[in-house]
Amino acid sequence: MNTPDAPPGSPAALAQSPRAGLVPLERPGFGAGLKAVLGGYGYLFRTPDLWPLALVPTGLALVLTVVLAVAGVKLAPSLVELIVKEPGAGALWTALMVVLRILSLAVVLVAALAVSFALAKPLSGPALERMVRRAEADLGAPAWPEVGFFADMWRALESSLVALAFTLPILIVLGVVGFLFAPASVVVVPLQLAVTALAGAWDLCDCPLSIRGVPVAARVAFVRRNFAAVMGFGSGLALLSFLPCSLLIVLPAGILGAARLVITLERWEATQRAPR
Repeated sequence: MNTPDAPPGSPAALAQSPRAGLVPLERPGFGAGLKAVLGGYGYLFRTPDLWPLALVPTGLALVLTVVLAVAGVKLAPSLVELIVKEPGAGALWTALMVVLRILSLAVVLVAALAVSFALAKPLSGPALERMVRRAEADLGAPAWPEVGFFADMWRALESSLVALAFTLPILIVLGVVGFLFAPASVVVVPLQLAVTALAGAWDLCDCPLSIRGVPVAARVAFVRRNFAAVMGFGSGLALLSFLPCSLLIVLPAGILGAARLVITLERWEATQRAPR
């Protein structure tokens, strides 16, 4: 008996595509997320015609990082004065002020980096979308309807805002706990890294889903169902970011890896008749 064709663009259509051999035999987990990160970097290196597009988010992130870092360094002394309004005298206070100035510089630089990459994604939305479409086409996924420039930027910004809404309050609370009770940093720092990794993974994995017009609630549900794989993707992305120069291409390579992971997860869910 012939199996009826699935509607174009549906997860079942992905599973029935000519390249359905990519459907995993078991539910993709943490390891699949790590593999997707490496696959994204590898695909970018093997596809030189995507390099001009990859320079768009990379260039924007670099420019924004420099501008915000310079502004942050100038504001760092004010941050120290806000924390310690009346510094005391003596060697102990001098050492404390030095430590606070170093910490304030670290905070503003990390904040500048995070904000720069958060803004670079929506600003370079059209370039990233073209990269996602190319990667999905090579994986046998159906083509999705084109959207306008501003609609594309809004979808990318929407994704970043959702990530900030969920993770920023948690990061602030953890930061306050670590600042007020230093020994708690043993637990706080790993938690901060985990939350940051999850936020980055969501922001990138959301791009292939938003291209298809999937509502935000459905995208959140998709990530929740596949939490282990998404967390593995975010962890791999965070680890690779520590390698020299890899941070420069984390956005384009991460987007390509996210596209591969999302298609793999969709094909798995299609075989299990999971709800979308």
